[in-house]
Amino acid sequence: MEPVEPTAETFGEVVAGEIVDEEGAVQRVLCPWCDSQDVEKVSEYGPHLMVYSFICRRCNSPFEVIKR
Repeated sequence: MEPVEPTAETFGEVVAGEIVDEEGAVQRVLCPWCDSQDVEKVSEYGPHLMVYSFICRRCNSPFEVIKR
């Protein structure tokens, strides 16, 4: 996977399991159950507006990540 260059269009977006925050820092998303990096964004908004919904492709566990 090639690195994602933060731009004005990608701020606050999740791209291939990476969260690009408002300062442009890329944060890698890991599964909290198995520590796998093979995760997929399911939804831009989870049950609350403040979280992203993910699913782990390795253990098939759903989880949420708080937006920052």
